[in-house]
Amino acid sequence: MRLTPLLALFYACAVALAADRKPNILFILADDLGWSALSCYGNHDVATPNLDRLANQGMRFTYAYADAQCSPSRGALLSGQYGGRTGLFKVIAEKEPPKARLIPPEPNLALGPEVADLARTLRGAGYATGLSGKWHIADNHVAANLARREGGKYFDRYGFDFCGKAKETDHAEDKAVTAITDDIIGFIKEQKSTPWFAYVAHVTTHTKLTAPAALVDKHAARGYKRTTNPGAKYSERPTAQYLAMLEHLDNEVGRLLASLDELGLSKDTVVLFTSDNGGLSRTASNAPLREGKGSPYEGGIRVPLIVRWPGNIKPATTCDTAVHFVDFYPTFAALSGATLPAKHPLDGESMLPLWSQSGQSKRHELYWHMPTYTTNYGRTPCTVIRQDEWKLIHWFGDYLDPTGFTPDNRPYGKLVLGARTELYNLNDDPGETHDLALARPQKTRNLMRRLETWRKDVGAKAPVENPAFDLKQWWLGASEGSEATK
Repeated sequence: MRLTPLLALFYACAVALAADRKPNILFILADDLGWSALSCYGNHDVATPNLDRLANQGMRFTYAYADAQCSPSRGALLSGQYGGRTGLFKVIAEKEPPKARLIPPEPNLALGPEVADLARTLRGAGYATGLSGKWHIADNHVAANLARREGGKYFDRYGFDFCGKAKETDHAEDKAVTAITDDIIGFIKEQKSTPWFAYVAHVTTHTKLTAPAALVDKHAARGYKRTTNPGAKYSERPTAQYLAMLEHLDNEVGRLLASLDELGLSKDTVVLFTSDNGGLSRTASNAPLREGKGSPYEGGIRVPLIVRWPGNIKPATTCDTAVHFVDFYPTFAALSGATLPAKHPLDGESMLPLWSQSGQSKRHELYWHMPTYTTNYGRTPCTVIRQDEWKLIHWFGDYLDPTGFTPDNRPYGKLVLGARTELYNLNDDPGETHDLALARPQKTRNLMRRLETWRKDVGAKAPVENPAFDLKQWWLGASEGSEATK
């Protein structure tokens, strides 16, 4: 068909607008889902076909990192800054044991909108912004519980136009996975011509273990044990409830992706799926990685990351470059063409060159600051640097002998007094079984200097000696908070 000059002009303008359209951003965050939890990452206990399909349509990262627990990771996402800089280096509501060997530095337990301003930055670039599910960087861990505060303006000051109604307490049968998905689908449908950012913050696979009864029955019929403890028990892992949670999450991700197809938005949407920390060791093994949630070892901080962007990311690709939650902010800002806020240093870098396979990372180091006691995960105060394939963990004044350690044991093994520095080559030893600190003293010293320089640069303080230390009762009195019990 021959186009009239007017139609030809209209068509050319439409093509130009489509080419210039800013992509939508769909960020799906699971809770306590380990690096090896998905079948596309090696899980043989349960299939996750929808997430596997997403990986086959996009890029799967093999060295994606979060923090070891919830609040610091979510703070890093929304601020683009390490917890060592923001002070949000621990989970809000958790208390330190008063008789421990060290007194941790004072944390920041409420990250304000002047720091957690990712959504404000995207809104300034013309994006509609919405979230549903878990919040946990200030005030309360459920977003819907905060939506009415400040005359309904609580999330507006953080830059979010929409907050869903989903509450885990209202949907205990599946930890609100379906309700959160409904919220986000509704938000997306309301966006007619505006690009959008949707933050899908699931609570699953966090304990308490619960999932739709039919799925639990399905996995029990396969021979998997039903849990005797909804808080999970190391000796029973993996249970039918845990596998059902994974399958249900995968099903709902599939429903969300299908809605993008139905609305004709898949080609214009960057979809990301990841987890806020490593898997909880009581629910499932993180093998071949060492330990799990709360730990500075790879099982605690390495997470799955899948990114799909049709026409921009080559399907079925993998990326072996190390990335961190602090990288999401600069990446989303680059996608949106946003003007970055003044006086807000970003610790991350854009992942766009990695996605397009057009460039390499300019950064060689990643950092973690964990100067607290997290007794339910057997961690004492430490700080970490990863430089290329090398990883150094420095324990400030004590550490736990891991011999015989399981998360069902208390007080989690023998406390050994004195600072300790460990060095691992992750390329040769992904399970962190061979400490090379004594064999490679120069590398150990160099990395310690880099780590100390970074801590000074960002203002990350070390813990100090506790005059009330009691070796026989050091772990008593800690509050494990919502991260350990829900």
